[in-house]
Amino acid sequence: MKFTRREMLITGLGLMVAGGTGCTQTPTSLTRRPGTPWPGSISQPTHANAAARTVAAPQPAQPYRAPAAVGPPGFRPRSWWTRSGPIRSKVNPMKGVSRITVHHEGHTPVWFTDEQSTKARLEQVRNIHTRDRRWGDIGYHFVIDRAGRVIEGRNIAYQGAHVSNQNPHNVGVMLLGNFEKQSPSQAQLTALQSTLRHLMAKYRVPVRRVYTHRELGPTVCPGRNLQPRVASLRTNGGLA
Repeated sequence: MKFTRREMLITGLGLMVAGGTGCTQTPTSLTRRPGTPWPGSISQPTHANAAARTVAAPQPAQPYRAPAAVGPPGFRPRSWWTRSGPIRSKVNPMKGVSRITVHHEGHTPVWFTDEQSTKARLEQVRNIHTRDRRWGDIGYHFVIDRAGRVIEGRNIAYQGAHVSNQNPHNVGVMLLGNFEKQSPSQAQLTALQSTLRHLMAKYRVPVRRVYTHRELGPTVCPGRNLQPRVASLRTNGGLA
């Protein structure tokens, strides 16, 4: 078949439009990108727009101010052993006291009586409670060391973390030591009695609302050598 010169030109233009690679392209509409504005071509905001875009400067965080320390006569405030405050997002307000629970520490036995060892032990307990157990602070409100010092733990303005599911309105008093393996010192027992009597009078807690940890949950706390001492205080008039 012979083609005229005009037919040959039309056929060649058709092949060029189809493309020589055999790839089929789907036609798309192009979106024009805005050009880059030159300096000076950007319109300046009016006073009204500038005011609308003004962002208030962030307010500086308020420093933590601990509630007033509350405890029996001669007690050592929290500042005696630590400068760290509670993690405020993880503590709840106490909103009144209606019962008291006695504990032992329950780790390795404690025989030391010096201040530095007591401070270090309290910091160790606080770290375990906040870092490992992810609590907001040391779990107990008061701690009694082997020398009979009464020390503020968690401020009594906040609920403790010492009896599972029973922390509201419950003051936790802990004696340093493991009383499954040792006995409390006489200084500790004397300080425990005066501390309980002070708290009971201040918050009008009756004797029947003074517990040991094992009386509220499945645990050996406060140990076989402290449990009968607390029971005796309740029954022999030691807390009257």
